[in-house]
Formats: sequence, C-alpha cells, structure tokens
Amino acid sequence: MSDHDIQTLAFGFILGAYLVLAVQIVFWMLDDRRDRKAARAARAELEAAREK
Repeated sequence: MSDHDIQTLAFGFILGAYLVLAVQIVFWMLDDRRDRKAARAARAELEAAREK
C-alpha cells in the first residue's frame, strides 16, 4: 500500500466519522425538540386538570 492509498483511506474514514456525527447531532436536536413539545403538552394538560 502506498502512502497515497493510506492517506485516502484515512481521509475517507475521517469524513465518514464526521458524517455520522453530523447525522447524530441533527437527529438529537429533532428528538430533543419533540421531547420538549411533549413535555409542554403534558404540563398544559396537568394545569387544565388542576383547574377543574
């Protein structure tokens, strides 16, 4: 294996790792947004039940 092949392999590995990390961050943000929305809805439902 030449130096160029090793550099290309390492670059591909690093690029793939960054891509996986970016996808995880995006889905974490979307999941967190859904969790906060569900928590707000549950809190509003609880407040409505307390008022009755």
